[in-house]
Amino acid sequence: MILPFVLFAVFIVIALLVFLYSLYPGSQRVTTVPGLDPTTEVDGNVPDMQKAGSLPQFLINLHEEFGPVVSFWINRELIISVASPETHKAVAHLFDRPYSLFEPFLPLLGDRSIQLRNGPEGQHDRKLHDRSFTQAKIVQKFSMIQQICEELCDKWESVAGTGEHMPLSVNFSSLVMKSLTRFCFGDYFKDEEAMNAFTRDYNQCFHIMEQSIFEGPMVPGSEKEKRFNKAIKNMREVAGEIISARKEAEIAPEDKIFIDTLLDTYTDDDMVFDDIVTYLIGGSHTTSYYLTWAFCLLAKYQDVQEKAWKEVDEYYVEGPVTVDIMKNMKYLQNVMNEVMRYSKLAPYSARKSSSDCIISGHKIPKETPIIISAGTLMQNGDLWENPDEFDPDRFNKKIPAYGFEPFGFAGKRKCPGYRLTELESQMFIVLALKRFKVTLVPGQVVEPSYGLVTKPSEEIWILVEKRK
Repeated sequence: MILPFVLFAVFIVIALLVFLYSLYPGSQRVTTVPGLDPTTEVDGNVPDMQKAGSLPQFLINLHEEFGPVVSFWINRELIISVASPETHKAVAHLFDRPYSLFEPFLPLLGDRSIQLRNGPEGQHDRKLHDRSFTQAKIVQKFSMIQQICEELCDKWESVAGTGEHMPLSVNFSSLVMKSLTRFCFGDYFKDEEAMNAFTRDYNQCFHIMEQSIFEGPMVPGSEKEKRFNKAIKNMREVAGEIISARKEAEIAPEDKIFIDTLLDTYTDDDMVFDDIVTYLIGGSHTTSYYLTWAFCLLAKYQDVQEKAWKEVDEYYVEGPVTVDIMKNMKYLQNVMNEVMRYSKLAPYSARKSSSDCIISGHKIPKETPIIISAGTLMQNGDLWENPDEFDPDRFNKKIPAYGFEPFGFAGKRKCPGYRLTELESQMFIVLALKRFKVTLVPGQVVEPSYGLVTKPSEEIWILVEKRK
């Protein structure tokens, strides 16, 4: 009688252990990718991310420990991260984005944003959108962009040599919003008061969405939710006015801009609004913080600034800044690339595969979110010599394929506005270096704050002097 009882007891214990084991998300490894088991059953490795201070820093730490392909958990979902030229190449064909990783931004993006449209529909719409951001379309608006750039240069000249401190992030946020809104949505934002009001509402919404990543979603009925709803309502009203005006106007095909592409593509104005917000997020933060880091680093490294200025002075005298003029400035292009690398401006993006895929010999189950950890790759010591040093000359050497793709590459989902960011940024740098020497206000401690875009944790202040 004892033996059957013992066997029965053992069976019960084993069954109970199997049951408990199955409840724990890290217990059944569905992939051979090395990485972390969940810290908690519900939150996964979110506590580890919070301890690291940000997702990008968490990924850097994780890849240092486990290599170019790693796994971890966000809540109950398995996440894969890749950070090498070889692994980035392996996912370069993917187009679809994982819905779950963008969920915190849904109240702002909208659930029909191009950011989340996958499959044939998403690819079709992206191809249509891309037509509004060709180099030819941007060059058509060069005079407008240069005018806005020169307005900021004139503002700098008014304080040059006075000792007044100029705030980089504030200045470039205004510059980029002016140019981006007029490039994409037309002359409605020529009215500076209207542009400033729209920008304030947008910044309010984006700040609340950033907070929600670590603090959780807005509490229904809270003051935060009320502020968000009011701001998004104001933005919708402005978008409605722009949409109505463009629908009523007779616009020649060659004069159509991005808003017209949206109206030609969609019959639903809510989808138009979702994509207006999506492109504001994608365009304004990337370009404004890129310029912020560029002038911070030029001000800090005076030898780099002087070498770049000499090249600008050689190829540009006055008048329109053209693509051909900027193409001659090889060193300045190196500086711009090194700013992008050194700042880790866009530290990550994400994709998923609709079928099982293989990365570095590991089977990745279909629909698994795959993070492309560009920020980790940008400081990989095997790829970049002395990665913590700011050295534009490193770009005189050949970079391995997929080793430097700051605007993304995967599945035709490269940032659609990358040319606009590059050309506008270079144009302002040319115009500013031609007229000014910049230095950092002494005593500042500049620290990065990592998020969807890497920004300074506090405002960066510079001093401006006119060049003789």
